[in-house]
Amino acid sequence: MRRASRRTQSGSNMAYSHCLEPDWLPHVDVIIDVVSDGNCGYRCIASGLGLADVDGWRIVRRRMYDEIIGYEYLWREVLGSSFELIKNAVHCPEKQEGASFKEWLTLPDMGLLVSTAFNVILVNLSHGSASTFLPLRSTPTSSLHNRLIIAMANERNIHWVMVQLRVNAPLPSLYPSWDRYVEDCAKGWRDGFVFRDIAPIATADHEATIPVVDLDTP
Repeated sequence: MRRASRRTQSGSNMAYSHCLEPDWLPHVDVIIDVVSDGNCGYRCIASGLGLADVDGWRIVRRRMYDEIIGYEYLWREVLGSSFELIKNAVHCPEKQEGASFKEWLTLPDMGLLVSTAFNVILVNLSHGSASTFLPLRSTPTSSLHNRLIIAMANERNIHWVMVQLRVNAPLPSLYPSWDRYVEDCAKGWRDGFVFRDIAPIATADHEATIPVVDLDTP
């Protein structure tokens, strides 16, 4: 699993622990905060891809837009009535800096789109909605170590943070729609990983041990 670069460490280790499913706290190495400008979800993806510069979020939105347009037949089926809303949400005008509420990255509805557009394993660890998204139409790399995992969590439905999982951490259960739409060539993406449901109650003793890292503002 590739790791995001660290910049400066926050003084509070517990700042975002509350927004993760408690059962996953023992499997978290570090929480990485990003700029809160409406593009925070896209910035988390960019950071996980190694694109955490000023324009990384633009690259993410453009590639998601290209994916949804280039494979419209697939995404109309997967997204159903949400297709136009999501297409408009990820569209990135050249001069746009911030993003309005309607343009935010949202999960689970954009999960399969992200994982498919970037050939990554996307993990949502948000409290109450933890799930894993896998690509729908690409052959997986042969080595598990080369399969990039990007984990995120949402705070109060207004801000995304990136979560660095520990090596060999289990993953939340697969998003149900994956089995319905995955192409045969992509079924191997789930091989070699441990997926499990969230336990209803778990200790939160690990909260104070999770460092929070802030990425530089643009």
